[in-house]
Amino acid sequence: MTLILPAYAKLNLTLDVTSRRSNGYHDIDSVMQTISLHDLLWIERTDCRVFDLVGPAIEGENLVLKTARELEGHVGRQLPFTIRLFKRIPMGAGLGGGSADAAAFLKAANLLYDLKLTPGELVEIATAVGQDVPFLLAGGTARATGLGSTIAALPAVPSSWRFLVVCPPIEISTRAVYDAVDGTAPSGGRTPALIAALTTGGEMGRFGNDLEPASRRLFLQFDEAFDRLHQVVPGLTMSGTGAALFAQFSGRTDAEAALAEVRKLSYPAWVCRPVSVAA
Repeated sequence: MTLILPAYAKLNLTLDVTSRRSNGYHDIDSVMQTISLHDLLWIERTDCRVFDLVGPAIEGENLVLKTARELEGHVGRQLPFTIRLFKRIPMGAGLGGGSADAAAFLKAANLLYDLKLTPGELVEIATAVGQDVPFLLAGGTARATGLGSTIAALPAVPSSWRFLVVCPPIEISTRAVYDAVDGTAPSGGRTPALIAALTTGGEMGRFGNDLEPASRRLFLQFDEAFDRLHQVVPGLTMSGTGAALFAQFSGRTDAEAALAEVRKLSYPAWVCRPVSVAA
């Protein structure tokens, strides 16, 4: 039996940093959204473990293989497989690509091996892998609180929306950005406003990210790229700790026009639709 699953990228439509814990970790309040930019995970049940990557090399820990170890520890047996991972989501960009791959693997393995794991068990394993993985198990539109792994579903954003996603090829250290945020600065408080608009159908609040100033201050190349891009697409804001940026448009025509302007600057960019629920 073979399964092929999409692993959808995510955007932080808002990201408010609400406090810093004594252990150095931060509490956040974020509206997260899955988008149509995705990797593909091809997985087959076999007698030995094979992992084949099609695309750029994975830097740092391979979250699919970490997830496999966590899953095997949970069920108490080995789960041999052959995986071919087709990478399209830029890595280390704040789009959750590795976490999306991990979530897709968890769902696929649960079906492939007929493990019959409950949603709660899957979330428990996902949380042990990474803070974004629980959200990407379900996808859609959701509020992420605490360290980012406490998830509550929200009403879907309009299906007509389009997101221009731009990814300057700049490596940003997530740890360095969070270390620079001490949690004492007032949060932008954008998340409650956006949630109220989604719930009542009122005017949408402003997107934004409390980590953006730190990323721009610490990484000069990112700051320069942001300024260049903001001149042609003023509505751009950052996802995660960057370097991915996005802007929301009410329809495809305006998004495509913005994409044409961004491509003149030679940055990788895509027009994406919102994905209501991850497959």
